[in-house]
Amino acid sequence: MATAGAPHYTFEELGEGIHAAIARRDGQSICNSGLVDLGEAALVFDTGLTPDSARYLRFATERELGRPASLVANSHWHLDHSLGNQSFSGLPIWGTRRTREILLERHDALTAELTHDALQVAVRELEAQLEGARSEGARTDLEFILHINRSLLAASGRSRIAPPDHTFVSRLSLPGSRGAQLVSYGAGHTAADALLSLPHERVLFAGDLVVLGVQPSMESGDPDRWLGVLDKIERLDPEQIVPGHGPVTTVDGLAEVRGYVSGVLEAAAASPATPLPAAIRRWEGSLSLDDNLRFARGWVASHTRRR
Repeated sequence: MATAGAPHYTFEELGEGIHAAIARRDGQSICNSGLVDLGEAALVFDTGLTPDSARYLRFATERELGRPASLVANSHWHLDHSLGNQSFSGLPIWGTRRTREILLERHDALTAELTHDALQVAVRELEAQLEGARSEGARTDLEFILHINRSLLAASGRSRIAPPDHTFVSRLSLPGSRGAQLVSYGAGHTAADALLSLPHERVLFAGDLVVLGVQPSMESGDPDRWLGVLDKIERLDPEQIVPGHGPVTTVDGLAEVRGYVSGVLEAAAASPATPLPAAIRRWEGSLSLDDNLRFARGWVASHTRRR
């Protein structure tokens, strides 16, 4: 059952004490999150993009679960999933070891991108691009990217990078009677993604390893390994999968992402004049697809040389 979650989320109950916080497109979270009563702790999986949406998520945890958040986890380092960490100060924040390392390595560069001046320049450039955009796909992409940057601009001066302070490598059993685990199969969407698995209830929070309805970014990851991770997720036999973006899905969502990633690799290996594969044809004209194809062409060329 879905419940209103203005202004940032709609909440969907997936089982007793298990809630998917589905990001509203007009909100400031951007990514989906999970709220889970573990029995001994109340877990928030992925903290969103802005301080305001993260504070709302912390409030919603107590409202939905009847107890305050006491544990946090990040699926990966991208800021739409981790910048809200700062609003959970004082709580243990878990992530893969590599996720923490990346946020520390990129701390200064990411902080520079979050300054008022940098964001103001970005917003003006995006507004100009939007004004000149001719295709519907480009306009849709630019409007969403502009919304993200305006949200960050509104929070400038209040946003702070807060990497996970507790780490694991491949598997971490969480406290409580659910048997919940954080699981990482290594590189995929990024260099080290984490899943939240609730095996008894067959619920999985997938982060951006599964994305529906918007372009999944490929530039931080390894497409071949991503496809392998999707196979491993399917073997976990989940009945409900909460993607990083988009509606709650089933294993059918895995097939959709698998088709997308494979389709981009196929297109990248083909002649530029070759029509796009059917699996990604509906994304034609999207700026994000252009970015993914550009990345994939370089990736395919590099891996072909290695072989």
